[in-house]
Order: sequence, then C-alpha cells, then structure tokens
Amino acid sequence: MGLYYPTTKTQTLIGSKSGTTRTAVTLTASYDVANKTKTFETSGYSKLNLDVLYTMGSAETANSIELRPEGSPDGTNWYRLANESVSAGTSTLDAREFSFVGVDAAAATISIGIDVFYKYVKISVKETGVASSFGTVYCEGTLAGK
Repeated sequence: MGLYYPTTKTQTLIGSKSGTTRTAVTLTASYDVANKTKTFETSGYSKLNLDVLYTMGSAETANSIELRPEGSPDGTNWYRLANESVSAGTSTLDAREFSFVGVDAAAATISIGIDVFYKYVKISVKETGVASSFGTVYCEGTLAGK
C-alpha cells in the first residue's frame, strides 16, 4: 500500500503542455538560463515529485542532464538542498544535484521525489557532455501533502 496525500497539485515547470502534448525546451550548458529555471511556491505541501522527459540532441551519445533543486524561505535567498553521507559517525554534506546519463538520442523519462521544507523551491536544469547538438527537456512537478 502506498502513501496517501489528501491534496496534490501538478504544474509544468520547464517547457509547456497543451492537453497531453508536452513541448520541451532546448537545454544549454549553464544553470539559471531563461526558461530552464523555474521558481514556485510550495504552499505548505511536504513532497515534490519531478517528472522529467529528456531527449539528447541528434547524433549525441552519453550526454547528461543535470537538475539542481534549491529552497528559499522568502523567494530571494536560495539554499542548495543537501545530501548526507555518514562514515564513522561523521556526517558529510554535499550540495544536491541530480545527474542522469542518457544512452542515445531517444527520449528518456525520469521521476525524482524530493522532501519539501521551504516556502519556495527553484529547479534548474542544464546538459553536459554535448559535442555539437543540445538536447531538450520537459519537466512537470507534482506537490503532495497537506
């Protein structure tokens, strides 16, 4: 039996959607580029699921899409989410970033679950390993909780 959340809210974060047709945007090699970054209010929800459709450029192989989540209490000051690793009782924190390596130019779908602690979340994407042709991305977020 899965978890039950009484309220969910789904929204397009990167790209656009009309009915069930998803329209991706072309990636770049940098974060924080117009239309590759989305800031949104979490409205008291406690979970965020990101559904990502990633397609490498034609003739590209083994490129990666990178996704960087950040949180903010006020929508102005941003904080990277952390990953924790523990060794001999010592916690080491690293800034969280998700990386997905593609296999070929075929579309790949990825689903990423994130706990939400902040009033605002920002999602940014970029592509690495590009030889000549950048790929595309569409990202949809579903907030759950309350």
